Amino acid sequence: MLAGGVMVQRFGDLVRGRRSTVKRIEKGLVTPTLAATPGDLSLVLPKRILDGIIEMIYALDKIAPGTANDDTLLYGVEVKFYNMEVSLDDNLMTRYPGLYIIGDGSGITHSLSHASASGVFVARRIAEGE
Repeated sequence: MLAGGVMVQRFGDLVRGRRSTVKRIEKGLVTPTLAATPGDLSLVLPKRILDGIIEMIYALDKIAPGTANDDTLLYGVEVKFYNMEVSLDDNLMTRYPGLYIIGDGSGITHSLSHASASGVFVARRIAEGE
């Protein structure tokens, strides 16, 4: 959604907390070998993961000097993982009468708007006495 597929970021931009741009990548010493959109990997990967990647690159730099160069390119993708779906009827009710599953916990809504809409839908069903 942020990059339309693969995102690329310069290592120097990542450690400085800024997004990579086409201009910065073109000025760099490393030419991208994969078609990717310049961006900010911190928007698609958790901080702990990025901290681990940065730490690993600095450790690699001790055995392979130059690895932690500002122009080293890092590629990533935005991936969403959803819960497994719960068995529900058309009213979002489980096999247990009166137990509804709404929001991201249902595994059938994949956005904030869908999660919110599922809550409104079930509230209306309950209010109607279904």
